[in-house]
Amino acid sequence: MDNIKFDNLISENMKSIFGFALTRLGNVNEAECLASDILYEIIRSAENLKDEERFYGFIWKIAENTYMNYLRKKSKIVSRNTELDESLADESESALDKIVKKEEINLLRRELSLLSKQYRDTTVLYYIENLSCSEISKKLKISTEMVKYYLFRARKIIREGMDMERLYGEKSYRPSSFEIDFWGTQAGDDLEYRDFRQRKIKGNILLAAYYTPVTLQEISVELGVALPYLEDEIKLLVDRGYIACKNGKYQTNIPIFTLDCNKAIDEKLSKLTENTAKKFIDVTDKFDLRFGSRFENQNLARWQKVLMCLHYSLIDTESALEKNYTELPEDGPYSILKNGGRGIIWGRSFETSASMADDLPHGIQGIYNGSPASNGRGSVIAINFRQTLNAQLFEYGMTDHIVCTALDSYKYLSSDWRKTLDDLGYAKDGKANFAVWTYEEYTELRDILSECTDIVSKLNQKTSEIAASITSDLAPAHIRKTAEYVGAFVYRFNSIENLINTLFDLGWLKSVTDKEKPAICVIKN
Repeated sequence: MDNIKFDNLISENMKSIFGFALTRLGNVNEAECLASDILYEIIRSAENLKDEERFYGFIWKIAENTYMNYLRKKSKIVSRNTELDESLADESESALDKIVKKEEINLLRRELSLLSKQYRDTTVLYYIENLSCSEISKKLKISTEMVKYYLFRARKIIREGMDMERLYGEKSYRPSSFEIDFWGTQAGDDLEYRDFRQRKIKGNILLAAYYTPVTLQEISVELGVALPYLEDEIKLLVDRGYIACKNGKYQTNIPIFTLDCNKAIDEKLSKLTENTAKKFIDVTDKFDLRFGSRFENQNLARWQKVLMCLHYSLIDTESALEKNYTELPEDGPYSILKNGGRGIIWGRSFETSASMADDLPHGIQGIYNGSPASNGRGSVIAINFRQTLNAQLFEYGMTDHIVCTALDSYKYLSSDWRKTLDDLGYAKDGKANFAVWTYEEYTELRDILSECTDIVSKLNQKTSEIAASITSDLAPAHIRKTAEYVGAFVYRFNSIENLINTLFDLGWLKSVTDKEKPAICVIKN
């Protein structure tokens, strides 16, 4: 066989060879060693392969022989140890027999872990807890005939499974990092969404079931996790509407920005964002001349200028988004509270390097494009950027107290809130330590910043179009329309993040001190 073709076939089957090893040994480190031995033997014996059509029989025969040799080597080590081990029940049994028996037990356990709940419970009660069929019937509240049926089917499934080569999926040894987020007219549960980032299992279930419907057993094998540990997680996902079950197969029901999707979108947006940032920097407006003296330094003035341009742009592009992609959906998964609000939920798969901390802040940590005080006397505009989190992390619960400070009513706040605002740097000597605009100035700013705002709006709209098209193309058919909306909506905000990152990389925006409040302001009514 041609050497290049042989090498290509080897490369294509490396994952299967590793899966072969992992299925038999159940240990990643040992499987890697066995897989290396198999590959070595295949390459060493390549000259013996004369017929290309016999390639697969050739490699799997070598794999089986190498595996048996591996067991024999292991048995010699065990044999040496057994001479010193007086606790062995049957010294006449060879070490190889024990290893083979252990392998069979491991296969049995593997297949038992892949049984669905009703089969698994019946089998465990009958064979392990030694209950009779009638006792199982009472315990599980099903008929005796159904117990017998489950036992018959379970035996058949286990027998077939033990003879089957099950290759664990890539996610069994390299799970993806995953996060979930939402947007809508009623708040969802932030704690639940954060849980997706902290725990890998739910996100990887959604990824495993994204493109095609899969059975519980297929999810279990792909993740390398026994079904008893998956069932509750999958039930939660079904209850929330994040995954749907039809005819015993499960498929993810929310759009996901997969790694391929993110890469395709980012490649398209890279040059567009860079050109937009340079146009933004080149604009000469009256902002510095009119309001620059209000800020302690040029960097704070620039952050405030960007914040207001982004604020006006989001308002301007809202109607265009609804016109092109309709309003927020009323149906589909949205809030675990099921409170009838309009909204969307989406997932994102992303790569993290080994040196990157799991809790490293990324992207925008909240957009508050007009958070009104309860007394109607003002509203807060704020965006928490990754580059400014050392100084600013605004949340809705701060609105009334920050507006109160902006209105020179700091002294009327409780002592606890005065201390909180002082410690966070929002107040300094009883005065607001952030930008405060009158409504007249807010209107004037819109006119002064109109050219910059228009540049940002064009970036938002073009980004939405690109992201909507790619996200829809790469989504499964049953959620393609929702994916189009999510792509347009989410990347409209991501365009803001990308623009800020580029302005920061270009040095036009810089880091801030711990007490500076760069991207927040109050509009007084």
